[in-house]
Amino acid sequence: MNARIELRYNVVTNRDLKAVGVSSTEISRAVNCCLIRLCAGVYSIAAACGRPQHKRIGSLITDTEWTDYFRTTSGDERARDRQFTSLLARLQAIHYRSYRSADVVAGASAALLHDLPMFDLALRPLTVMHPTASTRSTAIRRLRRAVPAEDREAIGRLTVTSAVRTGLDLIEFGGPVSGFAALETVLRRSVTAANGGRALAFSDSRKVRELGSTAVEAEVMPAVRRLTRGSARAQRIVERISPMSESYAESRCSFNLHTLGLHDFVQQWNVAADGELLTRLDFLHRATMTALAVDGSGKYEDAGRGRLRHESYQHNMLLKMGYTVVHFTFHDILNPQVFGLKLFEQAPRLLEFRIDPLVL
Repeated sequence: MNARIELRYNVVTNRDLKAVGVSSTEISRAVNCCLIRLCAGVYSIAAACGRPQHKRIGSLITDTEWTDYFRTTSGDERARDRQFTSLLARLQAIHYRSYRSADVVAGASAALLHDLPMFDLALRPLTVMHPTASTRSTAIRRLRRAVPAEDREAIGRLTVTSAVRTGLDLIEFGGPVSGFAALETVLRRSVTAANGGRALAFSDSRKVRELGSTAVEAEVMPAVRRLTRGSARAQRIVERISPMSESYAESRCSFNLHTLGLHDFVQQWNVAADGELLTRLDFLHRATMTALAVDGSGKYEDAGRGRLRHESYQHNMLLKMGYTVVHFTFHDILNPQVFGLKLFEQAPRLLEFRIDPLVL
């Protein structure tokens, strides 16, 4: 977590507001006007409000980039902005004022603090684990579970489940695919750290596999063995994770392949043509020369026609070289049934290579 997050986003408390002369009544009236309520007694200033009675609130603004975001977007746009909704939930987790001394932030709340990828998971209420207490309110869900010391770490002033334990917990709280994607991100970060923090040359697949295997055995499997529930399922999932996925979409694609029983796809495979790098394939099944491309319409909108023409050239060259290329949109990947139907319809030879599907 960026340590400076507590200094950003114009976060203020009741005490801060009252210190500049804003009454409790005006604080209440300013909520959903120029204040966003994060949790009891904690707010984010979203705008330099034009109302005279809210002028003192505006004097506390320090992050104008934050207020510019609100000024240039509509409420509907912000509601559809996943990064924005995740950030609000993250701020809530950081600034919540009623944690108990033995609380350990867990689940999706911990994933926010570790910046692990998630999609379509409930971010509120906050999730914490406590060794003896079990409570629930609109703000927090407290589960009575003990978390071993080895599976806890400090982020700022908070005690949080470790990144590995958080990924394992997401298997239960968010479903196997959520845990799989989070654990792949954790593994990739670990492999990068083992490489001295330098960007990995992912074309050196042997080195990546070695570092990944070492990290799984040293960091992930001990946490799996400490689980008091779901350890067998977690182990089956951990056996299939890889540090090669570069995005949440690629992790979901990899997960889909394993559930279909296709375990021998390689990721980030370089293809050369005329002695030069033509492209890097997201996934390749070498025996059938089936390449999978994890697409997103947004990349074409952002990059324009030039990129579209370039990728069209790459696609045509791959076809000439004998590859079968299957393109998947993000929505294809989110639906395993659609994914499987499209894959086997366009690359039916893969049916011969199905073995031992991942059992969930």
